[in-house]
Amino acid sequence: MWFFYASPPSDMALVPDIAGWGWKAQVVHAMRPGAALAIVPTLLATGWGHITSNTRLAARWLQRLSGAHEALLPIEMTEWHTYRLEWYATEAHFWVDERHLLHVAHPPRGPLGFVAWLDNQYAIATPRGVLRFGTVSCEPQWVELSSVSIFLLH
Repeated sequence: MWFFYASPPSDMALVPDIAGWGWKAQVVHAMRPGAALAIVPTLLATGWGHITSNTRLAARWLQRLSGAHEALLPIEMTEWHTYRLEWYATEAHFWVDERHLLHVAHPPRGPLGFVAWLDNQYAIATPRGVLRFGTVSCEPQWVELSSVSIFLLH
C-alpha cells in the first residue's frame, strides 16, 4: 500500500480504466488467499487480448490476480500536500489534503513500514501480456518531506 508515482515508460495497467502511470494511491495484494485461482484465467484472457486487441477481460482478470485497487491523485505534485493512509485490519483509506480518494476492503495484513525513495526504474505489466522492466536516464530529482507521523492505533 502506498502513494506512488510512475512515469512513462512505466505502464502498470493493473486496474481497468485507470492509466498505468501517474501519481496514485495504490494497493497491490497478490498474496491474499485465493489469488492463485486467477492465474489460469488471467493467462487465457491475456492471450485472447494479445490475439484480438480486446483487453477488457484480461484487465479484469489481471486486477483479480494482483488484488490491485488504485485512484489517480488529481493534484499538482510540485505543491505541498498532506497525505494520510489509514490502514486497519479490515479496510484502508487514502486521503490527500483531507479529501478521501480511495477505500479498500480487505487490505494486506502484516507489519506497517514507511519508505520514501526516488529511482529511475520502470515496469510494464499490461493486459496484452507485455511484461518488462528497466531504467531510464533522468535529470536530478529530489523529494522534500516536512514531517512524517506514524501512529499505532488499537
